[in-house]
This record gives sequence, C-alpha cells and structure tokens, in this order.
Amino acid sequence: MKWIRVDEALIAEGFNPDEQEAVSQGRAIDPAADPVPGICSGVAGRVRSAVLACGRVRMNADELSIPNALRGEATAILRVRLLTRFALAITEERKREAEAAEERLDAIARGDIPFAEDIAFSKPTFHGRPARWASPGVGGIMHGKPGA
Repeated sequence: MKWIRVDEALIAEGFNPDEQEAVSQGRAIDPAADPVPGICSGVAGRVRSAVLACGRVRMNADELSIPNALRGEATAILRVRLLTRFALAITEERKREAEAAEERLDAIARGDIPFAEDIAFSKPTFHGRPARWASPGVGGIMHGKPGA
C-alpha cells in the first residue's frame, strides 16, 4: 500500500486558487505561529486512528503519513479545518465533503467498509509437546516411560 504525507502538497491539491491565496496571506501575518503544520498533524492523526482501529493495515512509522486511498478524505477535512482556522468562507459543498469524509473514516474504523492491505499476514501456528510413543512402563493410562 502506498503512503503519502499530509503536508503542503495536499493544500495545493485540494484548494482553489482563491483559497490558497487567502491561506497564504493568513500564514504570512505571523509566520512564527503558523497553524498549518499542527492542523496537518491533526488530520493525519485522525485518518491514522481510523485505519489503526480497523486492524487490517500495518501502519507506516511516519506519523504524518496516511494511506493514499484516503487522500481525498484527508484533503476534505484539511480544507475545512484550515478555512475555519483562518475565518474564511466555507461553502456548503465543502462542509458536505468533510462530513462525508468523517463518516467514511468512522465506517472504516468500525469495520463497516473493508479497508485492508493486499499483503498476506502470517498465519498463527500452534506448538505443543511432541508426541512420544513407547510401551507403558509402569502401567496405568499414561503412555510413555516414567520421567519421559
């Protein structure tokens, strides 16, 4: 499964030029207090928690990475969170996209929507004491010699 990072690339991908310009202006006001990395981290955490809850995917070690299959959901949620943070107008379409993305992530977490890697997980193996076949030494119901 291919993994992508939730970062500036998703902003460029999911925002129209007017929204990108407004976010850029908002970030330029106080570069030291740039909220974008924190919001990106929060969105990545939200997506990763849903994927982890489904239990069928091996997680990537990078905390900002998500499965590429959930790129659209991450973009929709990121868009609404950033527009809200910078007090910009959010259209009803953007709100519906984010709500649908949240609902899909919840369904994945519950296991309602199959979401799994195309890898073979190891099968469980069971180990026990090896069987020993011998003549009964002392008698009784146990097979084998005493102390064997």
